[in-house]
Amino acid sequence: MPAAAPPHTTRAVLGMLLVVAIWAANFVAMRLVLAEVPLLVVGALRFTLAGALLTALLAAREGHVRLAPADLWRLLGLGILGNTVYQTLFMLGLTGTTVGNTAILLATSPLLTAAIGALLGVERPSRPLAVGLALALAGAVLVLRSHGFAFGSATVAGDLAALGAAVCWALYTLGVRRLPGGLSPLRVTALTTLAGAPGLILLALPDLPGVAWSQVSLQAWLALGYSVVLSIGLAYWIWNANVATVGPNRTALFNCLTPLLAMLIAWPVLDETPGPVQWVGGTLIIAGVLTGRGFPRRLLGRAAA
Repeated sequence: MPAAAPPHTTRAVLGMLLVVAIWAANFVAMRLVLAEVPLLVVGALRFTLAGALLTALLAAREGHVRLAPADLWRLLGLGILGNTVYQTLFMLGLTGTTVGNTAILLATSPLLTAAIGALLGVERPSRPLAVGLALALAGAVLVLRSHGFAFGSATVAGDLAALGAAVCWALYTLGVRRLPGGLSPLRVTALTTLAGAPGLILLALPDLPGVAWSQVSLQAWLALGYSVVLSIGLAYWIWNANVATVGPNRTALFNCLTPLLAMLIAWPVLDETPGPVQWVGGTLIIAGVLTGRGFPRRLLGRAAA
C-alpha cells in the first residue's frame, strides 16, 4: 500500500486552499473599497497597514527584526519586485486593458513560475505538473471568458503591464524559494511587505488630497481590513511558507483555483450567474490541480495495491 502523504504536504494543500478562498473573496472586498477610495490610495493603504501589522507580529514572536546585510538586501529587492512593481503593473493593467485581459494574463503566473524556474535551475516541473498547469490555465481562460477579453493595439500597453505583473509574481515566488533557510516565513512576509510600501505611497500621493475620508463607509473600512489582515497578512505568510516547504511550482499551481472560487462567490453575492462555459472551465481547473498534485497516479497506485 502506498505511503500516506507527508504531514507537511497535507498542511501545504490545506494552507493553499485557504489562500485561494481568501484571495477569491478579496475580489468582492476590493469592489466595495474601490467604490469609495481611489485605486492607488487603496494599494498604498493595504501594504502600509499590512507591513506595520506583520512587523509588529514579527517583533512579538521573534523578538527582533535585525538581519545580516546580504539577507536584508535580498528581502528589500523581493519586496520591491513582488509588491511595488507587481502592484504598479497590475494597476496599469487594470486601467490600460480589459478586466478579462488582465485576469487571463495574471492567470499565466503559475506557468511562468514553472518555465522561469526551469530556465534558472530553481525547480524543474514534472510531467504531471506541466500537464496540470496547462489544464488549469485553459480552465481559467474559460472561467474568465464572461468578463470579456480582446487583444489588440488599443490594449497593448495594458496587456504588457498585466503580463509584466505575472512575470514579477513568478520571479518573486522563485526568489522566496532561493532565500536562506534560516529566514522564517513570517520574517520574509513582514519585511517584503514593508519594503513594498514606500513606492506605493509615492504613487498614491497625488490622489490623497481628493479622498473624503469622513465619507468612507464602515463597509468599505471593514473590506479594507479584510484585505489587509487576510489577503495580504495571512495569505502572503502561508504562500511564502509553502514555497519554502513544497516548492514554487506546487504552490503556484493553486493560484489557478482563484478565478473558479471567485466565480462561485460572485454568484450569490454579486448575482453573477456562471454559464456552461464557465462550468467547463471550472472542471478543467480542478482536473489540472488534481493532475499537478499527482492525484490520478496515487489513485491508481491504491487500486493496484
